Amino acid sequence: MTNFNSGDTKILENFKNIFNNSTKFNIDKTDDFNKAIDHIITLLDDSFTLLNKKSYGSCVFFAITSMEEVSKTHFSLFMKHDTEKNNNKDPLFNHSKKQRLSITPVFQMGSRLPEVIGPERVEQLISLVYKNNDFFTLRNNAIYWNTSQFGNKFPNDYIDKKLAQEILLFAIEAFDDSLVGYTSHSIQASKHTDSLFEKIKEDYMKNKQL
Repeated sequence: MTNFNSGDTKILENFKNIFNNSTKFNIDKTDDFNKAIDHIITLLDDSFTLLNKKSYGSCVFFAITSMEEVSKTHFSLFMKHDTEKNNNKDPLFNHSKKQRLSITPVFQMGSRLPEVIGPERVEQLISLVYKNNDFFTLRNNAIYWNTSQFGNKFPNDYIDKKLAQEILLFAIEAFDDSLVGYTSHSIQASKHTDSLFEKIKEDYMKNKQL
């Protein structure tokens, strides 16, 4: 179990505030929830495929997108439903807010992620999600090239294989922590994501020892 006290406080505050808000998104049928699970699994599968193709930026983009869809699915189950909600005021339309909501208050109780990438790295990734818009910036850097005072920068300038693996493992853990257990379908789906996790872990640990 990792120890990230300041992050724990922010996570709890974030979750308390969200239930005072409303969203136009709504899931009230098991079938819709299971379809959302399948959609997220597809994003994770696509991310894994891109990782194996050495398209590390796109891998990260799909992994982070899956995290956003995890929180959108999760909170669509509980938040007040308002079909007239303005998109600009809907937290489930905001990339950064969705990224933060994908990290639940019990996220750090799991042991498998820190056992692979280390507890300090888990804390660093959570800090990245909660520090300004750093995770959102990573998402954009993963898919777009841009020009700065230092010249043109491309996704491969920001993201290497190790970071791509870490973000995908992070995303799989967010899915497992937030959504697995609500339906039998989600439990079956987690067997697939567990397999993805183990495949990434094996390669990550092998490279870590080099």
